[in-house]
Amino acid sequence: LAQRLAHNRQGLEGEVAVCTMSFAMKRPAASMSKRGGAGEEPALKKPAAASAPSGHVNELCDKVSHAILESPEYPSDVKQMLANSLTGSLAVPKEKRHAFQDSVIEMISNVLDSLAAAAQFKLDEAEKGLGATSEDYDKHQNAVEVIASTLAERTKVVDAAKNEHDESTLARVAAKEAFVLVEQAQTRANAGLVVTEDKKQRLESGMETIYGPLKCGTLPAAEVQDGIKKIEQLGKESGFDVSLLLAIPTALSKPLSNRGSFDSMVMSQIEDEFQRCLAKFADELANGEPGKKEHAAKVEAASREHAEALAAEEAAKAAKEAARTAQKDAETQQEALVKAQQKSASDMRTASAGVNAAKTRLKEFNEGPLAAFKELLELTEIATTPSAGG
Repeated sequence: LAQRLAHNRQGLEGEVAVCTMSFAMKRPAASMSKRGGAGEEPALKKPAAASAPSGHVNELCDKVSHAILESPEYPSDVKQMLANSLTGSLAVPKEKRHAFQDSVIEMISNVLDSLAAAAQFKLDEAEKGLGATSEDYDKHQNAVEVIASTLAERTKVVDAAKNEHDESTLARVAAKEAFVLVEQAQTRANAGLVVTEDKKQRLESGMETIYGPLKCGTLPAAEVQDGIKKIEQLGKESGFDVSLLLAIPTALSKPLSNRGSFDSMVMSQIEDEFQRCLAKFADELANGEPGKKEHAAKVEAASREHAEALAAEEAAKAAKEAARTAQKDAETQQEALVKAQQKSASDMRTASAGVNAAKTRLKEFNEGPLAAFKELLELTEIATTPSAGG
């Protein structure tokens, strides 16, 4: 288009120069007068009065003139010359036009062609821009739809993860409660065994550290009376007969060399009673061992289940947080893509308005100055012969 406009401009300026020179060079020939010696310029014949253009023709000329004067591709003096020449060229009926007038009309036609080409070029560029913005809008629209679908899926994942975390929390709480219950049951079940085990250990310790030294006479004299009291207490706890309890201080307080057969008998009975008690304690502990193991197994299982429930809760919590992070990322992407889509939609509206404006300008040019030029180009004074049927 730029090359075409430049070519038209150069050609038009050349034609204007040629026509200007032609008009300047055309002068009436000089002649000698038959009378007198000096030559005189003959009087020119007054041309017949030409009828002025009609109002409609003037309106058409004004439309063409306005278009020429607004053309940006030609110098102002050229445009002004062509505008001023409309009445003397296009406003003249075509059967009366001189070749010079036809040349001027050709120049005017070139200008209008350039304007039409420029208007069409602008329309083509506007439509090309609209196509590009439409493609861009479609891409953004598709991206918005994709991210909306992605966000919907991630929201479902978040909801599922939240439910999973809630359920795992309830499971962990239930596992903790079960663990506490079996621990309490173990404590209650083992309470008697703990007491029996304590009694057994105290009795074994008393026999080894107190009764043995008293019997052998190796306990320090200062500790003898306290030791006897402890053996008496152990006897009471072990259910010794009263008569045996009364004989304990007498038998154990004597030096080893002063003890008689009665004292030996008392000590023998003490030992028998202690062994009976130890055997009783051992039976109780042995009988309680299966139950003890059972409760211990239950506690171990409950503890393991609680640990597993706690780990599951932590995993569900991590999954929920990861899902929520992914959801927030999708929300951020959606926000950015929606903004880009809105801008793309605005750009498309602007481009569409540009196309409509370009179409309007081209239509106004075609229906205005160009139509006026074509009508003036065919201007004639020859009456149209009515058709036979008319």
